[in-house]
Amino acid sequence: AVLGVSSYRTTLDVWLEIMEAREPGFCEKNGYRFEKFEGNAATKWGHAFESAVIELAETATGYKIRNREKLYTADNLEYITCHIDGQYAHDELHEGKTTSAHYFYSNFGEPGSDRVPLEYQVQCQHELICTGAEKVILSVLVFPKRVEEWEAEGVEIILEPDGEYLILTKNISEHPIRWAQVLYDMGYFHQYTIHPDAELQQMMLEKYSLFWNENILGGKMPDVANTSDIKKIYTEPKGTVIATEQVERWNAERKQLMSEKKDIDKRIEQLKTLEQNY
Repeated sequence: AVLGVSSYRTTLDVWLEIMEAREPGFCEKNGYRFEKFEGNAATKWGHAFESAVIELAETATGYKIRNREKLYTADNLEYITCHIDGQYAHDELHEGKTTSAHYFYSNFGEPGSDRVPLEYQVQCQHELICTGAEKVILSVLVFPKRVEEWEAEGVEIILEPDGEYLILTKNISEHPIRWAQVLYDMGYFHQYTIHPDAELQQMMLEKYSLFWNENILGGKMPDVANTSDIKKIYTEPKGTVIATEQVERWNAERKQLMSEKKDIDKRIEQLKTLEQNY
């Protein structure tokens, strides 16, 4: 998120969370609204299948995975830390992911390569920085459907009191490993190998250093990334602001694009109807 490539959080979210942790009451005092990300359907299913992905990874590589959720801190940089998913017996790191078939085929390259989404690439590079390991084996379990579709069909993820996850389908409960094994046998499990990228790591470290020293220690607010960020900072907007000519041009362009979008959406629906009717 500090690098601006997270699907779930912005740099501002991280800044608000850390500033609040360092100075409880910081957000309330400044009129900011901090909303901690509590997860969604994708992260819930990801957590449920975490152990199953580890079992499949051990099967695929022939090596046991240890040090699950172990905390590491980068050498001489106490503000850069990570929790790893696990570590193979010969010190290679394990990182496990679950995703939909649509996302996988649109964003991943050939299995065995390092062609993974940027968000996952920088996560692996971050772990390599903290641990000093020589590579990360990224294991991906692909779901044929989006998890939101399964949930709409009545499939539920249940967290038991003992911390175990179960999948509930039509009152039949199963352990995620059974689903994972079937998907593995069907060819829905893939692995990628990520090696240290010195140039990328240097860029990341420079960004981390700037964020830590300027935004955290210096207290400077990061740039907003979207309208959601603005609503977290200006929770009770009051008063009048006189627009500049540039702002007027932005406003006019936005209205024009919205008008064009309505026409495009209408035509898309017409074409869809014609196709389906045929």
